[in-house]
Amino acid sequence: MIRPSLELAVAFNEAVREDDEWFDEPDDLERVAVALATIEAIEDPVEAAAVLVYRVTRAQAFGEANKRTALLLARWLLDRNGLDGSAVIPAEDRRLADLLIKTAAGSDVGDQILLVLKEKA
Repeated sequence: MIRPSLELAVAFNEAVREDDEWFDEPDDLERVAVALATIEAIEDPVEAAAVLVYRVTRAQAFGEANKRTALLLARWLLDRNGLDGSAVIPAEDRRLADLLIKTAAGSDVGDQILLVLKEKA
């Protein structure tokens, strides 16, 4: 399975941040790397995308745009592994957005994220 790199995560994050979303605090790239490593042994692309979106969001390693970066990484992973990332993770999916807000706040909703993605895969 094709998995995203740390460099790709940083590039996605930089691409989605607005000019007013840059802060003096540096990004914690070690936490991003740990989040990316959580999918190394997962061979199912949908499961890997769900874990990735959950872990990157939960890590809160970037100064801003963690959820947006997580979603882009998950879509990229799905696209590179034979699925349509925009169909599995549509932009208007309110349930997934709500789950990511809960994730960023510290809730353990990884299993729920997986169920939402599996419904569309």
